[in-house]
Amino acid sequence: MKNLGRAIDQLIKIEPSLEGKLLQIKNKWKRFPSKTMAYWKELLDYLNSDPEIQNHPRHSDIKNAIIPKKPVQRKILSSFDRVAPIDTIIGVIPEDIADEIKKQDHKAIALAKLHLEANMTKNIELLFEVNRSEMLLEIATKKIWFRLKDYFKLWTTPNSAIKLRGDGLLVLVLCSESPVPVGPGLVKMDISTLRNFFKFLGIDPPPGMPDTDEHSE
Repeated sequence: MKNLGRAIDQLIKIEPSLEGKLLQIKNKWKRFPSKTMAYWKELLDYLNSDPEIQNHPRHSDIKNAIIPKKPVQRKILSSFDRVAPIDTIIGVIPEDIADEIKKQDHKAIALAKLHLEANMTKNIELLFEVNRSEMLLEIATKKIWFRLKDYFKLWTTPNSAIKLRGDGLLVLVLCSESPVPVGPGLVKMDISTLRNFFKFLGIDPPPGMPDTDEHSE
């Protein structure tokens, strides 16, 4: 519901001749805010009973000053592919990990926009900042993949991807093709990529992890 005081101020701007009556309602509302609904009714009764207001050239503006605007619902963007009928679903990603993945995806999309802006405007400082943020995002994304591999025990399954199911849940699916990017910051992982990542971090791979990717033979 709109604020009664603001609505009255808007109405007076539209039609100053209404000031006398409307300020009376506004002053009563200020003194007794608990009776807001009663003063709304008084305002509407007054506006609906006055023929001059009904035939006013700015009648639509008067109406819009009273009726609350519907909030604009922004569509949440994501880079996830939809699950296809041919996909083999490994399992639903746990909620805590899925929330992190969605946050990373939103960051990746925002960074992709900034990267485009930096390239178009030739803003070198922004480009350096974006490159740094993308590198941090890549490290965070690979850590998430480590957790997924551990959770689903997929160290012997080379290729997998995150996809969006029809019910809005993120799932892990098997991939028959070579790993390729599925969106900014989110890539399909194979054993070779993970092994290089462990080498980069200076830690040993988990026990039982194959030495090479099955598909590299």
